Amino acid sequence: MLIGILADSHDHVGRIKLAIRMLGERGITTVIHAGDFVAPFALVPFVEANLKLHAVFGNNDGEIRGLRQKADPIGGIQAGPYRFVIEGKKFLVNHAPLCDEKIALERHRTDFLIYGHTHIADHHRVDKMAVINPGELCGWLKGRATFAILNTDTAACEFIDL
Repeated sequence: MLIGILADSHDHVGRIKLAIRMLGERGITTVIHAGDFVAPFALVPFVEANLKLHAVFGNNDGEIRGLRQKADPIGGIQAGPYRFVIEGKKFLVNHAPLCDEKIALERHRTDFLIYGHTHIADHHRVDKMAVINPGELCGWLKGRATFAILNTDTAACEFIDL
């Protein structure tokens, strides 16, 4: 299964729409967002596309109630760390990187650890667990707007530059 992974969109609706369009072109309907939407209006493109959303709050997500209300119809936003299963694969999503990835693997027995916050794209393994940061979708801090596409069957991760 292919899943879109986004983080740190920081209200950049133009890039959110572009990423969602690109995901749609590949038939991807499930998205993980690792935090920092910022305002509820940034969720409108996700709702309009009727994507299945698994998301966590980031440190810049200010209007928590409004974000929850906007996201609830398509899956919702949770406080991290957020654990869930998609087609038998275990996910752990947090906005900030976890202090010790090996502890996350041992404690949660997860297949995929997803995070954001650093605005730097990263994909590596800790034993059998894939660790992924899709980078910053907004492109404002590091000057590189990215998101990722994860193949849950192979753990391959493709980074897309906008």
